[in-house]
Amino acid sequence: MKSFGLNIDRWAGRTSVLTASFDRLAGAVARVFTDSRIVLHGIGKIRRFRLVHFKKQYVQTQLFNRRGSCRQCGTCCNLLFTCPALTKQGKCLVYGMCRPDACKVFPIDQRDIEEIRLCGGHCGYRFENKIGVLCHDQYREPSINCRRQRNS
Repeated sequence: MKSFGLNIDRWAGRTSVLTASFDRLAGAVARVFTDSRIVLHGIGKIRRFRLVHFKKQYVQTQLFNRRGSCRQCGTCCNLLFTCPALTKQGKCLVYGMCRPDACKVFPIDQRDIEEIRLCGGHCGYRFENKIGVLCHDQYREPSINCRRQRNS
């Protein structure tokens, strides 16, 4: 009888060690995914897909406020995975022919430009709100983060 009780105590101790180890591992994995660019880019891909296919009015409004041009640097083609139409030189094979809708309207808003910036790229586009102010953060009121567009 006594040996049976000792075995249960031994297993209970091992279970608590395993539980604590699992909790530490789960916390580490959660931190990695929270700080991960893969998660950020995955969310961005899903957001752009939803906007392009289901929020077309929002996309049109954003395109109206977009200024600049594509630098054809290929950074946006490598956000989550490398696009199969991207050459080794970083140029798009289907740029003028049959690009997907998400590519044609990229960047949709300032979030996309910030995503490019996180990858070390510099997008040739910028966004202008309705009062003629160039904003670096489209989701805040014009303030220190925005500057008046120069008339040059």
